[in-house]
Amino acid sequence: MWFQQIKKQERQMMMNINTLLTDATTHATSILQYLHKNAWTIVLIIAGCYFFYTELIDPMIQKYQTARSYKQATDPNRVAVLSPDMKRVRALQQQAAAIRANEAEEERKKKMKSEKERKRVKSPEEDRWDKLGGVGNALGDRDDVVVGGAEVVSAGVGVRRRRGD
Repeated sequence: MWFQQIKKQERQMMMNINTLLTDATTHATSILQYLHKNAWTIVLIIAGCYFFYTELIDPMIQKYQTARSYKQATDPNRVAVLSPDMKRVRALQQQAAAIRANEAEEERKKKMKSEKERKRVKSPEEDRWDKLGGVGNALGDRDDVVVGGAEVVSAGVGVRRRRGD
């Protein structure tokens, strides 16, 4: 007996599902027929709404938001509160800019000096001095030892001397 009730409930559920599927396909078919009949009308309505929004409504909204933002930004109470902070920040920016300008000026001067030095023509004596390593001694600066009338340079310091000197 209970077995038959379960079978009966299963049949009813199957019929309900079948009718739902049939109803769904019927509805889908009717919707597709409606779209097929009115496709161009729907497309034109959507295009018109888009054009109306982008050309009329959106610019009005932007204009309103811009005006409201400007009004809030120039409110005297707000400006009075933010003005000291703005001045402090600008002063710090000016100091930083001045420091950067001074550094750039020093760098430019160094670059010009090195460029002048590079372009300068050296005398043959300076050329020889550079080739020998640029190491030399001022008078009385060396710890030379005189041995038997011959001069000996201590610790390899000094400019080489010619034999005839």
